[in-house]
Amino acid sequence: MKRENAQAAKQLTTAKLTPQGAVISLAEASLLKKSGYGGVEGDFLTLTRVETLYLLDRGKIRVVDEQGKEYSLKELVDFYAKYDKDIWLKHLVYSDLRKRGYIVKQGFREEGIEFRVYRKGAEVGKEAAKYLVVGIAEGTILDVSELQSLAERAQKAGKELILAVIDRQGEITYYDVSWTHL
Repeated sequence: MKRENAQAAKQLTTAKLTPQGAVISLAEASLLKKSGYGGVEGDFLTLTRVETLYLLDRGKIRVVDEQGKEYSLKELVDFYAKYDKDIWLKHLVYSDLRKRGYIVKQGFREEGIEFRVYRKGAEVGKEAAKYLVVGIAEGTILDVSELQSLAERAQKAGKELILAVIDRQGEITYYDVSWTHL
């Protein structure tokens, strides 16, 4: 059994851990790149934290640090939580959208937008994102003026704002948010 696990681990694409996510040599990452993951930087495909978590969780990659230590999903979540306390909630939203067939890219953090979401089957780089997604935990107080600002920015950009509300069981409900001036 250990031998089978060791062989399976060798066949997985190896991603090198970084505080921002992980990097994979382009030579090993062509299928991931075609599937809409990461961004190319030099000779590497750079994955975000949520992409790295998702791919590890789905058994598509193995994640190792500079010393060669391999990370489990829990260890990786704990590592990333040092940099982003909401990483688990973001992982839940990202994973749910990916499982539904959407291409999901990092949003505009400084503007409060967590993800840019492309229509199913879209080619990233050739088409614009259709949705901007913001995730919040159920029970979180959200300022109406902040929601208005997000909705107005989305409308100006020609995109739909989606609010992803994550309940205590990890279930996600999506709300389409629009703003109308009276």
